[in-house]
Amino acid sequence: MTAQKKDERTKTWTFVIYPESAPENWREIIGEEHTPWVESPLHDKDVNADGEVKKPHWHVLMMYNSKKSFNQIKRLTDELNAPIPQ
Repeated sequence: MTAQKKDERTKTWTFVIYPESAPENWREIIGEEHTPWVESPLHDKDVNADGEVKKPHWHVLMMYNSKKSFNQIKRLTDELNAPIPQ
């Protein structure tokens, strides 16, 4: 009997968007996914544990109807100049 590989796909993905590196039309690019999504208010007052101010950013949550792989979402975040999705 062989061990089954864990399905690492999921329906919900999150990532961060930085105003300084995102394309101006980043919301339209996400809209082209035709799936529900939400963005947080701009986080421009967050600080690290050492007191250093973090770069301004938005948190984005994508909610797909079917499971998506990391690579499928990575293609989107690459287009948005966003860090690795989670």
